[in-house]
Amino acid sequence: MATDASVSILVAVWLVTVPLAAVALLLLRGRGCGPAPERKALWLPVWPDERRRYLLGTGLALAVVSATLAGILERKAWSLVWGTGALALLCVLAAVFTSPDRDESPVPPIQRLEHLFAASTAFVLGAMSLFVNRLSADDVFYVNRATATAQLDRIPVRDVLVTNEKVLPASGVGLPVDSFSALQGALARLFHVAAPSVVYYVTPPLFTFLAVWALWRLLRVWASRATTLCFAVGVTYLLFSAQSNLTPGSFFLNRMWQGKVIFVAWLVPTLYVLLTRWLTRPNAVTAVLLIAAGIASIGLTGSATFVAPLIFATAVPWLLIRREWPALLVVLGAASIPLVIGFAATRLYSLSELLGGSTRESPWFFHYVFGVGLVCAIGVIGLLAAPWLVRRGPPTLITAAIAVIATVLLVPNLLPVLSDVTGIQGALRRTLWVVPLPALVGLFASVPIAGWSGKRRAAAVPAAAAAALLIAFGQPLWESHSQPGQTFWTAPPSWKMSRTRLAEARVILRRYHGPGPILAEEPIMASIAEITVRPKAVNPRRWYITLTGEPPATKAERLRLTAFVTEEVGETPRPSLEQARKDLAHLRVDLVCVASSEDQLVRAVQAAGPYEPAFMARGQTCFSRNGGAA
Repeated sequence: MATDASVSILVAVWLVTVPLAAVALLLLRGRGCGPAPERKALWLPVWPDERRRYLLGTGLALAVVSATLAGILERKAWSLVWGTGALALLCVLAAVFTSPDRDESPVPPIQRLEHLFAASTAFVLGAMSLFVNRLSADDVFYVNRATATAQLDRIPVRDVLVTNEKVLPASGVGLPVDSFSALQGALARLFHVAAPSVVYYVTPPLFTFLAVWALWRLLRVWASRATTLCFAVGVTYLLFSAQSNLTPGSFFLNRMWQGKVIFVAWLVPTLYVLLTRWLTRPNAVTAVLLIAAGIASIGLTGSATFVAPLIFATAVPWLLIRREWPALLVVLGAASIPLVIGFAATRLYSLSELLGGSTRESPWFFHYVFGVGLVCAIGVIGLLAAPWLVRRGPPTLITAAIAVIATVLLVPNLLPVLSDVTGIQGALRRTLWVVPLPALVGLFASVPIAGWSGKRRAAAVPAAAAAALLIAFGQPLWESHSQPGQTFWTAPPSWKMSRTRLAEARVILRRYHGPGPILAEEPIMASIAEITVRPKAVNPRRWYITLTGEPPATKAERLRLTAFVTEEVGETPRPSLEQARKDLAHLRVDLVCVASSEDQLVRAVQAAGPYEPAFMARGQTCFSRNGGAA
């Protein structure tokens, strides 16, 4: 981006350097960065078993109470919900860290069949991602950027949605350092295919597989027992936790083509695997991968500016306590990469309008990520009980830090105050991405049940209970959470767009070759923006229009013209014919398409002139400024 280099050259360099980097990592394997840290360096005293059992029982009981209140009360009595949860966490941590058994416990042995089960699950879900067709309004921005990269042969930094890089991009929808969409577009250019084909056919199965495998890797190093059952519960949680746009189930295979979703589903658990390794025994390979993960995080999403440092921070307290300065420097260096790059980018590309509106209260931030009802309650219990359920050693330290960071973030009114101070507003709910909920919920299967013979049989009870509750009361990711009964299943695989609108957009672009922008219904304009950057659509998505760097008067013109050709007028009132005529002339709109069945709209366009019928496009009558097929 800095050099404005051709992506054809950049991809060639990338294809050469990736194998070389892999070889370098193989050569570094086994070279240590220092001795293994001493696990008995904590200063806490050892308490009697009776006191610790009392604390643990109290903490778990309070966790259930807090989780129940959070699920039932939702956004009410937040101070009570938070206070109960904080006290529960304090009791659990006290019971765990005053145990005489502080040495790192061994990783449970994994059989080949268990690896095969995890790989098969990942493969099946990867294939499933092709058949779940959930439309995302955010694609107008991300896919448009991939398409622009493919068609322009360079990475666009300024706006390509409604202008030819004449203004700053839409604020709050991804800093220009987000390079994942650019990679998709570069690969599309390399293989001479449309960018949406790489976005929708290649990315989802590949990264769904990697995300599921990352969950398996994380539970292999965190789970104290019954790793496969933990994995099965974690996958169940992913499949049945799609209650809102930001809950884990919505950040999985049904949107696994967006960089921010890949960050949450794949990179976050991968980061925790690397940090666990780093606290266990630092080595050169893990150091390189931590630095690479820091770079990758900001490449996937601008939100990594404030999320990735929180993830790296989970390892910092324990490195400070043990005075492992070289290991600490690596973690701080990796954390500083997304922070510095993101902060520098915000100096030029403001995020102050990210979600607009007034600042919400703390429960609003919480429920958007944790969900509501039983799904929310299960997530809360998983978070608070994790330090007790994971293996002793680094997993205990990291999950304790995760719980503490999440608890601090959810202090009543803290996130709203930070929103006002930073201007980032509602996007700070993404700070809760620091919590790897699928893995923590999966740990339910590692609950020890006293008096039961056989660890596998004992683990099956809480695992089955958690999975049954999620299936019975959760929200499956293949169904709409806002429109009950609507399913996202589709066959054969297709681009994640409305087939009708996409077909209309393709016919319009096939018949129209003029330079001026196209005005049509908003869904058609969205499809146009996703498959080409020339010509432009007047308004691919009204939310993004309000965030672009265009003058307010121009934004208003785009919104008015959208209302002019829309039967159902929304917040923007339909303009008069005289006003529409001025707006059409000022934006130099060359083609206007309206539904042929809407006689009133057809007459309005003709009256707004000087437009004449040019062609028909699958139920759309298109009028050209010059008349005839453009």
